[in-house]
Amino acid sequence: MRINILLPFFIERPGGGVKVMYQYANLLAERGHDVVVYHAKKTRGLNRKSLRSWCLYLLQRFLSKRVTKRPMWFSLSELIQSVQIAWVSNHLIRDADIVFSTWWATATEMTALSPSKGTKYNLIQDDGSHHPEHKMEIQQSYHLPIQYLAISSHIQKLVFQHTQKTIPIIPNGLDHREFFVRAPIEARLGSRVIMLYSEEIGKGTQYGLEALIQVAKRYPHLQVTLFGVYSNPPKNLPDGFTYHCNPTNLLELYNQSAIFVSPSLQEGWGLPPMEAMACGCACVCTRIQGHTEFMDEQTAVLVNPRDVQGLIAGICRLMEDSSYRMHLAYQGIQRVAQFSCEQSANRLENLFINHK
Repeated sequence: MRINILLPFFIERPGGGVKVMYQYANLLAERGHDVVVYHAKKTRGLNRKSLRSWCLYLLQRFLSKRVTKRPMWFSLSELIQSVQIAWVSNHLIRDADIVFSTWWATATEMTALSPSKGTKYNLIQDDGSHHPEHKMEIQQSYHLPIQYLAISSHIQKLVFQHTQKTIPIIPNGLDHREFFVRAPIEARLGSRVIMLYSEEIGKGTQYGLEALIQVAKRYPHLQVTLFGVYSNPPKNLPDGFTYHCNPTNLLELYNQSAIFVSPSLQEGWGLPPMEAMACGCACVCTRIQGHTEFMDEQTAVLVNPRDVQGLIAGICRLMEDSSYRMHLAYQGIQRVAQFSCEQSANRLENLFINHK
């Protein structure tokens, strides 16, 4: 099949939702499908059509200028063409069997494409709550005349509430060749903790940091690894806290750690805690739907969002009780083994083939 993948922008640094789409692009290309990834320079809800984007549109439409754009942070298969276009337009997108997007704004623009561009699918990866200014547009987008897919049951339920339609679930999966146990869980120091650092409010980093700083006062030997996409490290980190910008050795960082903390307030699907579980970390996470899709009280310590004292208690319990920590780690490994990119790609491919 000829498959067009539409992304609302090109990003220079790691992003979970975009990574999911790149993974599907790779897996579909490996299976013999002809895949092109299009990154729109202008997308509704993000920016206006500038002079630069108009110039790019004219060059691409009338002079067939092709702008190759490939991510530096993700290994996109050489089998895949990856380009930037001025915006979603019939003139700039090839004819295909399938056109596959993510994000509400791209889905809205995709509806204007002619049927020759392919049967239209959109993968919903979050509930849009972190974009309250677009709440009405997001809810209206659920009624567009395209095929919708959800990454989780709570997003499926959300769409049902608005449309009375049950859409298929394609759960996020892991590449278990990328994330796995390398260092024995029994040999890890219980005082080594890892957490994603983010300045996005929905990630709840401020609550995680506050909890870790309090734990460090109680246990001065605590070692905390933070990682994120920001070039400047967080300010005023205590001794024992280190920050890694866009680490290429994330597998190693997970395997050096015994505990992973995720204080998120909202997630479509929490990829970092699932990665950490696959690498043998015991997790202390907030009890939100983006976490409980793949974890529960048997596989992680769950606390309420914004509950700093709950985070502190959970971290301390795992530090003090190595048997319980290792039990959760092994339970977590078994749980996330059920989620793989290959399995999710199988579901996606079957949907495409059967609807073609």
